[in-house]
Amino acid sequence: MDWPQISFWIADHLAWLMAAAMLGVTIYGVTRRRRRHAAASSTLQNTIEKNLNEPFSLHPLIDPAKCAGCGACVRACPEGEILQLIQHRAVMVSPTQCVGHGQCEAACPFDAISLVFGTKTRGRELPRISGHFETNIPGLYIAGELGGMGLIRNAVKQGRLAVEHAASQLSPDQSLRAKADYDLLIIGAGPAGIAASLGALAAKLRYVCLEQGSFGGTFANFPRQKIIMTQPADLPLIGPMKFPHHKVSKAQLMAKWDDIRSQYKLQVKEQTHFKTLVKDGDVFRVETSAGQMTAHKVILATGVRGTPRRLGVPGEDLAKVTYNLIEPEQYQNQKVAVVGSGNAAAEAVQYLCKKSYGNQVTMLVATADFDRCNDENQRAVRLCAEQGLLELRFNAKVTQIAPDSLLISDQGGSRTIANDYLFIFIGADLQKRFFADLGIKIDKKFGEPLSKELAPT
Repeated sequence: MDWPQISFWIADHLAWLMAAAMLGVTIYGVTRRRRRHAAASSTLQNTIEKNLNEPFSLHPLIDPAKCAGCGACVRACPEGEILQLIQHRAVMVSPTQCVGHGQCEAACPFDAISLVFGTKTRGRELPRISGHFETNIPGLYIAGELGGMGLIRNAVKQGRLAVEHAASQLSPDQSLRAKADYDLLIIGAGPAGIAASLGALAAKLRYVCLEQGSFGGTFANFPRQKIIMTQPADLPLIGPMKFPHHKVSKAQLMAKWDDIRSQYKLQVKEQTHFKTLVKDGDVFRVETSAGQMTAHKVILATGVRGTPRRLGVPGEDLAKVTYNLIEPEQYQNQKVAVVGSGNAAAEAVQYLCKKSYGNQVTMLVATADFDRCNDENQRAVRLCAEQGLLELRFNAKVTQIAPDSLLISDQGGSRTIANDYLFIFIGADLQKRFFADLGIKIDKKFGEPLSKELAPT
């Protein structure tokens, strides 16, 4: 058959050829989708079997009646494959890895996702706050991680909105406002406190920000190269913080904040501890390590670093036990152990496993698998184990701590391992006594939808 004949044959059969091509594409698409759905179903089943199907933080609640299976939420999640499609509906297949970005809710075109705290079976205790981040005590606000929601951009948003509401509630009579030292007292100089300070400056308020440690709050205690921000935050007076790269390290962020502090002359008092407060009429009397201060409005932006969760085992008060890793390079040629299953523990392991440090590192995970760790950190930790830099133990718990060893229990029974330093990263407890002493009420959430005001940006 010569070329003209071939051309005529193709022209005569063009419709059939196009139909065959479309059928092939359809079969390929359906097969690929079925494989993805099957893989997602397998992941979900594995999650259930390992008892990792209860999310710990703010997370999406998906209405299957509204979900159209478009996959927008799956693509929007910045933490990896937490959401997947199963039978044309979005499902959380790795719930414990969700950290509450809220991008899935924003991306859903069918309004099928609500952000919630807690589940029907596992409640989450949180301080009672309004849509303006005001507690049950008028004039007392909570912003940032102390209110139960992590991520820098969330803390920044809350600090900004809290100041806006506080400023709107202040009396325009300057003689009345002069009864207190400050219009606004901010406790904590982390992301929420910095945003609140800028907001107070923008509103021309008399304010001061108190920080028990160093400027930057919790983040000042992180390793220099730790990645702590992956999405921009919108600051008062400044707008979105811009960086040359998508992932921002602690060193980069602290340098930016130091520039902001210097440029705007933020009123921050470091190494000043907040003790307690009482409300006297419309004025708060605040006790601090620097003496008593008075203010018409107070924002608590302390985070939860003051109450790290403890193992509760003998020997935990030894000097070798710590709940953070500030300068990894000071630990070299040591026998170190890291307890935890989340991102903080995984990141600490990666720092400590640097070949040049020469450490013998053990990671002890109490569950059968990682439960709060994103995919990237999981892969990095497993790679350390494969390279012989890490001994990774699941279903393992520390039962006793000695000056030069740890007694642990795992599937093989009890055993003792040599140990010089122990790092514990198992989260933080709600500061119930702290709230109770201040008169702040606590509510237990069982999957109630989050209000739009409180939702992440």
